Amino acid sequence: MKTFPFIYNEPKEFLKFLQPKDWANFFLGEINPRFSVTATKAKVMDVIEETNDTKSIVLKPNWLWKGFQSGQHLPVTVEIAGRRITRFYSLSSHPSDKYLQITVKRQKGGLVSNFINQNIKKGDILELGDASGDFVFPKDVPKQLLFLAGGSGITPIHSLLKDLEKSKYDGKVTLLYFVRSYEDIILKSSLEKIKSNVKWLEIVYVFSDVPKEGYESGFLTKEILEKYNKDLKSTSVYVCGPSPMQTKALSLLDGVNVKSELFLLPNQNVNQVKKEGTVDVFLTLSHKTIQVKGEKSLLEELEEQGIYPQSGCRMGICHTCVCKKQTGSVTDLSNGEVSELGEENIQICVARAESNLELEL
Repeated sequence: MKTFPFIYNEPKEFLKFLQPKDWANFFLGEINPRFSVTATKAKVMDVIEETNDTKSIVLKPNWLWKGFQSGQHLPVTVEIAGRRITRFYSLSSHPSDKYLQITVKRQKGGLVSNFINQNIKKGDILELGDASGDFVFPKDVPKQLLFLAGGSGITPIHSLLKDLEKSKYDGKVTLLYFVRSYEDIILKSSLEKIKSNVKWLEIVYVFSDVPKEGYESGFLTKEILEKYNKDLKSTSVYVCGPSPMQTKALSLLDGVNVKSELFLLPNQNVNQVKKEGTVDVFLTLSHKTIQVKGEKSLLEELEEQGIYPQSGCRMGICHTCVCKKQTGSVTDLSNGEVSELGEENIQICVARAESNLELEL
């Protein structure tokens, strides 16, 4: 039997738990875990093993789900060791499919990607946010498309290919998919099914680590681009994959219409200086003061002391961790800018303490 989480230290914190929506969510959750008046919750309908380190999670969301466009991503929240943690994943399904699908590849040191692959099973409940992102087709889809995918970067491209299939597209599409080996091809059966259903799609698998007879091998080069697309200037290119591949693609495709999808971690070396001592951070809602070194993001330094504010992407994209800074100065790790001393909203996942702070946490 679950108990309603009456956890509070001050009267104003206690009052938060008397809100009608909180009570409604609690009692609805007792009836059915997917029921909520505020959160989009989804039941895991199936877990599909794509490769030895990648799984597709098939999801049935509740009535609060607002839909998506092919190519978009969404925040997924899981609870790990009592902490709610959110990460962004591209949707690999099509908007018209019966259920949603995300495809998650295990990342070295990836807390959520490893948790999902190891622990999520049929019948579990995940919390979703709204879909977003502009890695989508324009209103008038180009007649010549080139997709460059690397590893799990195939996920949103798979959704875009399904969109073309369902819309009776009649142009020309080439997919160059770079993976380590034949066994690492993600969503292979679905890709091959799409290819067999249409006449406009050419799929080229390129293996970087383990060559296979009859297939291309190596990395992205000017030669392989020109081999499979003779007219790049007239082609719209969609790129999704690891940062080195995208950097190479953008350098090779200068002057070409390119749309890319890449989440970059904040640059921790921005204006890096060796600090001496600590700075005080007063958390006004918790009524406690902690000391941090100001060498990492505020989110990381808070978590190291057992304080876990709400967070999401951890790279300055989703704004889940925004809080009010009442006094003090921080450095924005995404661009190196140092804030003023006054009141403002900051993202603690990409903010590093530069002076004593007061935060509304």
